[in-house]
Amino acid sequence: MLEVKEVTKKYGGLIALDSVSVDFKKEGVTGIIGPNGSGKTTLLNVISGLVKPDKGRLYLNGADITDKPVHLRVRLGIARTFQFPKYFSKFTVLENLTINADEDKAMEALKLVDLAHKANTPARNLTMYEIRKLEIARALALSPRYILLDEPLSGLSYEESISLSNLLKELSAMGFSLIVVEHKLSILFKYAEKIIVMASGRVVANGTPEEIASNRDLVKQLGL
Repeated sequence: MLEVKEVTKKYGGLIALDSVSVDFKKEGVTGIIGPNGSGKTTLLNVISGLVKPDKGRLYLNGADITDKPVHLRVRLGIARTFQFPKYFSKFTVLENLTINADEDKAMEALKLVDLAHKANTPARNLTMYEIRKLEIARALALSPRYILLDEPLSGLSYEESISLSNLLKELSAMGFSLIVVEHKLSILFKYAEKIIVMASGRVVANGTPEEIASNRDLVKQLGL
């Protein structure tokens, strides 16, 4: 289990995370939602090690990983993607993966996202939908247990969003634990088992998609 305990992160006078405590199981899909500026991406940054919390601790299977750098967290099974994809446009699809993984793992990851046929294609020639899958493949090639995804459906059409969400469901069924920040709630609610709602740096609610959607006061208050 991945646990976040009483984590606080400040940027000057701005409190990005305010005593946040959440936990994530070793499998399934957890969605993180909330208005812009509510702390969603900062939470992913803290979990992945890109940002160190001012207070609080993080635990993976009971071991304290708060002070572990990004590369050690990757080795421990935590990988992530970004809202604005980070890839090498001049490299081929396969080369984008073999920077951090051996070729066998890279090809297996490409097969999982149905990009193996594009292995030798320059990444600059990919569509946004394919780039999103490339990002996921890069994470998969690291042999993760947990994959953090920051708005994976951003920039995609409705049909592409449905297709990518189906891929995420398949990965979840294979045993990966997905932690997904998303604004396309109608799609997220169809494949997430748990929803965490954030506002002003705090967790204000969590539950099943059905429980969150039925809380009309919360939905109206947050403009979700």
